[in-house]
Amino acid sequence: MIHNLLPLVGSELNEYLKSRFDVDEDRLLLTNLVNLDGSIAVEGINKVVAYMVNVEEETTLKAAGGSSFAGGGFVSGAPDINVNLTVVFSAYFSGKNYVEALKFLSGIIYFFQGKPVFNSSNTPGLSSNIEKAIFDLTSLSYHEWNMVFSMMGAKYIPSVAYRVRMLTFSSDNIEDTVPPVSGIGINED
Repeated sequence: MIHNLLPLVGSELNEYLKSRFDVDEDRLLLTNLVNLDGSIAVEGINKVVAYMVNVEEETTLKAAGGSSFAGGGFVSGAPDINVNLTVVFSAYFSGKNYVEALKFLSGIIYFFQGKPVFNSSNTPGLSSNIEKAIFDLTSLSYHEWNMVFSMMGAKYIPSVAYRVRMLTFSSDNIEDTVPPVSGIGINED
């Protein structure tokens, strides 16, 4: 489900940025900011890097029912799991292009202001398992930003965070398919 949503929204956002700022090349990459060995994961500069930093259960809507896995098969009785994601968009631009970095972050905010809700009627190719995904701008404190970049082993760069509400995992949608997505910097290693 997450593997369908983020590449699809990223591809749409990339097209928006290319159109809005009249650029030919992709500017949005869906990738880690830093590799496991501590090296920079972004190829080139002057890109916006999108990455997920958190998955949290939405407990306010916890319900009974659903299915669970037991003894080799799914069994009725387990509740659905509703999750929220925290997705960060960081502007990885060279120092002389700092204003460009801010321009692209502004473009991201405009994009999600104009289309905060993604569903099957306004987003072709969205998994049928996703009823809707709502992107809300979220404010992180200085301490929280420090923690995000520290846990990645990176230095802070201009960034904006969004909370993505609410994906529902249930036995009804366990057979999620993955359509091919290209053009947003997904490494196929």
